This record gives sequence, C-alpha cells and structure tokens, in this order.
Amino acid sequence: MIYLDYAATTPCDAIVLQEMLPYFSEIFGNPNSLHKFGMDAKDALDIARTRVAEAINSDFEEVIFTSGATESTNIAITRTMKSLQKTGKNRFLTLSTEHKATLTVANYLKSNGFDVEFLQVNREGILEAETLENALNEQVRMLSICHINNETGTMQDIRNIINMCHKHNVLVHVDATQSLGKTKIDIKDLDIDFLSASGHKVYAPKGIGILFCKKENLKYLRVPRANPEVEFGIRAGTVPVCLCVGMGKAIEIASKDIDKNWQHAVKLRKIFIYGIKSQLDEIYINGSEKSNYPGIINMSFRGCEGEALMMEAKHIAVSSGSACTSNVLSISHVLDAMNVPADIAQSSLRITIGKETTEGDVAIAIEDLVNATKKLRNMSPVWDMIKAGIDIDSVFKR
Repeated sequence: MIYLDYAATTPCDAIVLQEMLPYFSEIFGNPNSLHKFGMDAKDALDIARTRVAEAINSDFEEVIFTSGATESTNIAITRTMKSLQKTGKNRFLTLSTEHKATLTVANYLKSNGFDVEFLQVNREGILEAETLENALNEQVRMLSICHINNETGTMQDIRNIINMCHKHNVLVHVDATQSLGKTKIDIKDLDIDFLSASGHKVYAPKGIGILFCKKENLKYLRVPRANPEVEFGIRAGTVPVCLCVGMGKAIEIASKDIDKNWQHAVKLRKIFIYGIKSQLDEIYINGSEKSNYPGIINMSFRGCEGEALMMEAKHIAVSSGSACTSNVLSISHVLDAMNVPADIAQSSLRITIGKETTEGDVAIAIEDLVNATKKLRNMSPVWDMIKAGIDIDSVFKR
C-alpha cells in the first residue's frame, strides 16, 4: 500500500533510529545519576534539548520533554489557568476547530468553573481578527490555537494573533503538532508563550514530545515538591533519554530540510489535485487555498461516503473525515465548524504527503481514488439525488 497519512504519524527516520540505538543498551544510565553512566546519558539529553532549542530559537531551559503534544497541551493550559485562577482571570479561549486534545482540556476547564469560549472560524477555517478582538477582554487569561490544522492544513496568522492577545495581556499556547519541522518557527520573533509538539509527526519515535514554555511562565507549570532536576520540576519520573535523542535528531534533520520538503509537498499537491479534478466533477478542497500547509489535502468526493471511499481505494492509506456509527452519518467537527455543507463534509478524505512520497505514489493514489469514486457513485442514491438537483443536506446529521 501507498502510505498517505503522514498527518496521523510518520515512520521513524533511519538516521534517527541509528542515533537512538546506543541509548537502549550501551549508554543506558539514568541522567540524574552522578557516575559515568549517568553523566553520559545527561550529556546526550543536553545535546537533544540543545538541538530542539536551536531549531525553534528558544533558550535551553525553556524546552521540556514530554510524552507528546497531548501531555504538553494539558500541562500548559490546565496548570497555567489553575495557577492564575485566584487573580480573577478565569476566561479561556480556543477555536471550535482545534484538535480533540485541546477541546478535551477546554471542556475539563469548563466543567471545573472556568469561563470557556470556543471561537468560530470562517469558511476557510481561519480565525478572523474581528472575531478574536471581540472575544478579548480583561477576564481572558489564555488562548490556545493550532498553528496548522491537522485535518485541513489551514494555517493561522500566528504572529498577528499573538500580537493582539499580548496587547490584552493574554498568554498564547500554540499547538505546533503539524507545523514543527514543516515551517520555520522562531519562538523569540513570534513571542510565543507556550508551544506543544509531538515527535512522531516529524519522523521521531512515538511517546516523545516537547513543551516550550517562556522562562517567566515556568513558575505556573512547576509541581509542588517535584524534583527540580527532572525536566526543571515540570514532570516526574525517569527521562527516556533514548526517545529524547531521537526527538532532537529528528528536529535537527527536519529544520535543515524545511524549504526542500515544503516545495516537494507543493509540487505533489498540484499533481494530485489536478489529477483528481481533471477526471471527476463535484470535487471540493476544504480549507484555505492561500494560507495552508501543502502537505495536507482535505478533499471531498461528493456523492461518496468518506469511509466507504477509503475502504474501496485499496492501494492507499488515507484518513476519512467522517464516521459512520449506529446507521447515522456524522461529520468532522472541523468541517462542521467551517460550515461545510454536510453532504460535502461527509465525503471528505485527508490525504497527507510525506518527505518520501513520490510522483509514482501520487499517480497510484489518483488512479485508485478515481476508480473508487466512479464505482461508488454508480451505486449511490445520494449521487443520483445530486445529479437530479435535490437538496440532500438534511439527510446528513451534523
């Protein structure tokens, strides 16, 4: 099969794996131990942290290794909001299109007495300046926003959003899970307060991620009575040096190849979209045409149910934007928040391009999806309704 689901996870890079191997059985010491085994492990951990810090232009002690972006997001948001709750600033903002990890944290805050607002986006999935400005007030303590949306690839104007928030003394947490290693992120230039990311999105192993925290905000995250020698008092337990080494190496590689990989994705995106649209009608691209990460393509094949299409296209591995349970069709919360018509939203697939994807892979994907779409449309009463001009939006449950 052709793997085209790189937004879900990536294979561990061979160079990264080789870098990690000695730390499983040769340099295996606890980095908090004072003997040679521990000191060697500590040196490797420092190198890994330095690589990440250099890639995002942060200070060494502002990079915290975690198990992944979900944990990083949870730590950044919940601990900061709880630390500042007594100040009276208990209002938290996020977008209705955020990853479920952030939405889960937001709902947890809401159930614990915090004032939470889910900001709406426009048809392209972009948070408009006017919407944000209307939501900002003296009670807002924090905004969490995804830099690149994991379903559509839509990129937010992080610089302008942070500037607007800081004028109101609002802290900003950036979910960079899909952007770290894919587009240049300069922490100091953008003045980011918190940033979360996962290793397995950038060809590092699973189970490792980072949390960037601006130096002056570290006090909000520290756990009482925690060991300050373990991730600056932010996390407990023994640091997985081997995984941290992999994360550091993967970020170092990705940072050097950002421009090359971006142009590679741009080229294959154009080939893929043209190849599909030149052979099929009623094809829609969901997200922003101008402000996007080219490696994520959210495409709707109207008249086909997303999961059925995914299963019929047997030569490629992609993701569906819809889910069919209990005989009821439901659609992605992201596309729903963007007000994508239900029959278009439920026919969506997410196709994601990786650094190892070839033109040959794309050609196979095009052929597979075109054939699958034609087959399903020939059997679909929905497609017959569309061709007959019948309004079918009410058929699908939001």
